[in-house]
Amino acid sequence: MGHQAKLIPPQYVKPYVKTNKNDFVDAEAIAEASTRPNMRFVQPKMEEQQIIAVCHRVRSGYVTERTAVMSRIGATLLEFGLSLPTGHAKMRQLFSWLAEQRHVELPPLLMRELELMHRDYLHLNERIAEQDKKIKEWGKQNELCELLKSIPGVGDMVATSLVMEVGSGTQFKNGREMAAWLGLVPAQYSTGGKQKLLGISKRGNKALRCLFVHGARAVMSRLGKNNGPYDAWLIKLRCSKPFNVACVALANKLARIAWAVLTSKTPFRRTVL
Repeated sequence: MGHQAKLIPPQYVKPYVKTNKNDFVDAEAIAEASTRPNMRFVQPKMEEQQIIAVCHRVRSGYVTERTAVMSRIGATLLEFGLSLPTGHAKMRQLFSWLAEQRHVELPPLLMRELELMHRDYLHLNERIAEQDKKIKEWGKQNELCELLKSIPGVGDMVATSLVMEVGSGTQFKNGREMAAWLGLVPAQYSTGGKQKLLGISKRGNKALRCLFVHGARAVMSRLGKNNGPYDAWLIKLRCSKPFNVACVALANKLARIAWAVLTSKTPFRRTVL
């Protein structure tokens, strides 16, 4: 019939609701909001993007379950006077570590419970590895993901998550706009011509923003070791800013570079920034 479907974020429709909530009032508000010349719309996801989104959500669920199992094992041992060191290395070798704790003898029933929980932990590790493999294979078949991975600090998880959320990135006018959509720019509370900047806005997709920050941390951990393209800029930044502030600043830069790579469909060129 020639209609074009558009998605509007609910928070942008809410100001146009005049009275109590009902279907007629909601429809009127949506119609009014959709006619605004500066209204922002959400780009619908393609089927391919929805499929990889499911893979990411399933993986995230497994990670949450694994964290819960690890916390349960640690809390159980604490009740019997044993403090298990944090991290996966010790958790994988749980019973070898327990054998070294000769000053404490655990009851047989408790050992069986620990064995069941540890089995769940190992099983979840396998499931997460399977999801990682699926995500990596999907990324290899996607041209945009391969281009994004040419950026230092962007790996399979960041690349596939970004393509999953924004596609080709053409809905953004520039890289600054995409960084703002990710919540990697300062929030603002200005009035009377006096500018007041706050911490980052933390808007948009929390998981994707977190991945960009983790990618920035990975780059920061190798700072000065392999003559990376960001080293000169980061070393200068670290002289005046704390580590975490520098990480977020780099995450912002990575988001802008990612937008340029997506829209131009050309790989990242390693020039000193």
